Amino acid sequence: MSSITRRLFSSSSITRSTAFENTLPLDLSSPVHAKHLPRVLQRRIAKRIFQHEGDLPSTLNMQNPFLPQRLGRRSDSDITGEPRYHWKKSSISNRRQKQLLQSYPSIDLPISLKSPVGAQSRPVKWNTGTGAGGRSTMTIHWTGQLPQKQVEKQIAAETQNQIPSSSTTSEPLTTATKGLYSGRKQMFKGHKDERNREQKLQDRQVRLDGMEKRIREWRQGRNDEKIRNRPSLPF
Repeated sequence: MSSITRRLFSSSSITRSTAFENTLPLDLSSPVHAKHLPRVLQRRIAKRIFQHEGDLPSTLNMQNPFLPQRLGRRSDSDITGEPRYHWKKSSISNRRQKQLLQSYPSIDLPISLKSPVGAQSRPVKWNTGTGAGGRSTMTIHWTGQLPQKQVEKQIAAETQNQIPSSSTTSEPLTTATKGLYSGRKQMFKGHKDERNREQKLQDRQVRLDGMEKRIREWRQGRNDEKIRNRPSLPF
């Protein structure tokens, strides 16, 4: 098998129809089977179980790979006095998280900054092998919480995107049409001639306002120069 074919088979890019297959109903009380998760999460779960020492418990807590992990505490802020901590970046990038959320239900994936506001995650069911009483399973819970500041930003952005309906009757809010740079800093500053256009027009208007005076002074200066350059002798 070629490297390209092997990568296609090992990739977690499963189509939307396959990702949603056999995962319904989407209920928080019923765990999702690990075979319906992206392969990148399956590999992390298998690695975590393999590293576990001793007998496997029925419930296992795993760090959410979609969220940054707070480590030890460092010195407090000199300005506000608030405690500060060392942080470890999320194991899976935000770009990859967004791709997974487009192919899988958000309820089956760990909580992420890219998840819809108010989204929740359900636990994962993992088959650990065949025991004395049949096939044994393990329930895995994702640990970690969204940063409070990020949650407030998400709520504010969702509120800003919704505008009241023009009708006088009570109707649900509709989503406003937003531009490319609406709600965030404009990344493209424009061409140089576009940035200097306003100042250029102002300078041009100032020159036009004093045009008659400058023409009159220029003509007077030219006549004075002609008089100065005339020879003093008559021959």
